[in-house]
Amino acid sequence: MRRLARWAIATLIGMTTMTSLSVSAETATLRVSIEGGAFNSKFKFFDASEGCPGYNDIPGAKHYLGSVFASDKGADKEVSLGEPVQVFLFRPKETFSISAAGGEKEIRRRALQVVLSGDATLRYTGFDNKVPTWEVTGEIDVLPAIACETDEALGVEEDAPSDESEDASSDGAEA
Repeated sequence: MRRLARWAIATLIGMTTMTSLSVSAETATLRVSIEGGAFNSKFKFFDASEGCPGYNDIPGAKHYLGSVFASDKGADKEVSLGEPVQVFLFRPKETFSISAAGGEKEIRRRALQVVLSGDATLRYTGFDNKVPTWEVTGEIDVLPAIACETDEALGVEEDAPSDESEDASSDGAEA
């Protein structure tokens, strides 16, 4: 029995090690911070790989990837490599103004969309019209979160010409 238990534990440790190595190969660390800190505020992360995410931040929600507390020191978040992720600085005192200004569209206006190709840092340094300004270091591409709206519009535009070209080719085949 003891021999079987040791074998099972060794197998479990080996499988966990292999899994963690494959996961670490597909993710990178994003260190987020805010100059001067921000009492009771969090950085919230949303998956934008399928276009603009919904901003439902209940654990288990479709696009919600979690949050970390905002501080001057910073906090780390593991993020998938090559996948767009939106980062939003949630300040509870601004909840009413976000709702009054349009909810999701206002969150998108205030958020960033990042794509990591390696470890990176993102540091909020101030605000301009309630939109954060930031410093970026490392292997990261940063866009305003409204870029997901453009991506969705481009997807529609790309479909239209391909339909027209199919119609043109079928017209030519019939003639």
